[in-house]
Amino acid sequence: MSLKTRVVERIKGSLLIEKPRIYADIIFDRKLLLDVVLLMIGGTATALQGIVNGALSRHTAPGFPPWLSFAVGSALLFIFLMVDTRGGRSISWKSAFKTSPWWSWLGGLPGAAFVVVITLMMPIHGAAFVYSIYICAKMITSLFIDSFGLFGAKQRPATIPRLVGFLIMTAGVLMVSLDH
Repeated sequence: MSLKTRVVERIKGSLLIEKPRIYADIIFDRKLLLDVVLLMIGGTATALQGIVNGALSRHTAPGFPPWLSFAVGSALLFIFLMVDTRGGRSISWKSAFKTSPWWSWLGGLPGAAFVVVITLMMPIHGAAFVYSIYICAKMITSLFIDSFGLFGAKQRPATIPRLVGFLIMTAGVLMVSLDH
């Protein structure tokens, strides 16, 4: 199969038109509820991280808060790693290095970029503007990742309801950021 054919097939598979599910069965799922609560805690933490780092950057230097953020975070994550992996013994490191894609070891780079950019922008633009743009960019990226199954993600086509939701969210971001 030619590259052009593969690209066309990938694009076709990334879009799906479906009928809206008006009478979707809603089932209470305790695990889903816990996942939503944990995600809300994570979202709150990233919002606080940006404003706290921005405030510290006013009193130190712009490069210090991101470094401190990663230093403190690394210490806590090291403790989590040791508990989660029984001191690193539950991971087959040789297998992990052989089977993992090369780019999977670079996960800290986007995290560092996020922390630096948020730290620099927060004192200038404020939390609502910075995070509205951040969320919009995150949603665009997520939509592409899901639609095309990039980076090993499960392919989840961009349905009409998802695209409409994205457009509504984008309108909200514009309303927040244009009032800047």
